[in-house]
Amino acid sequence: MVNNTTFKKIMVPIDGSKYSRNALTHAIGIAKKFKSKIYLVTTVDTTDFPPGMLLGLLKKDTRLEKSIGEFVIAAKSIARKELLADVAICKSKGVVDSYYEVVAGRPVEAILKYERGLHPDLIVIGSKGLHGVGQIKALGSVSRKVSELAKCPVMIIH
Repeated sequence: MVNNTTFKKIMVPIDGSKYSRNALTHAIGIAKKFKSKIYLVTTVDTTDFPPGMLLGLLKKDTRLEKSIGEFVIAAKSIARKELLADVAICKSKGVVDSYYEVVAGRPVEAILKYERGLHPDLIVIGSKGLHGVGQIKALGSVSRKVSELAKCPVMIIH
């Protein structure tokens, strides 16, 4: 790290895994040192539905569209509650300028789109994400792609 580097905005993708928790812990330490703002972001992957559901969407099944819409709304609501708890952790550790956002879409694209709008000075991301059903908000190999495509430095935490 260059001595004159400052991190005013730190972005932390959160997926509920122990790796994203470790990333948040590291981000809090950095934020305290540089008096940074932390921006937590969770993705709800709206593209990871079983083939039968996708076929129903192609057939314009309005009941299925409504079910998927309700699912996405519920997933975003759960994610918001989790992020609010993470914001509370940040504030309790002395990082009072902590914010959150829930974004929908494929994790890599959604994270990078959020990054493009936020213009953070640093992204701190977990090295692995959730698997199975938890992949609704997964990072996994996403961290590698984010590190390759982000416009700012990316710190990958194990």
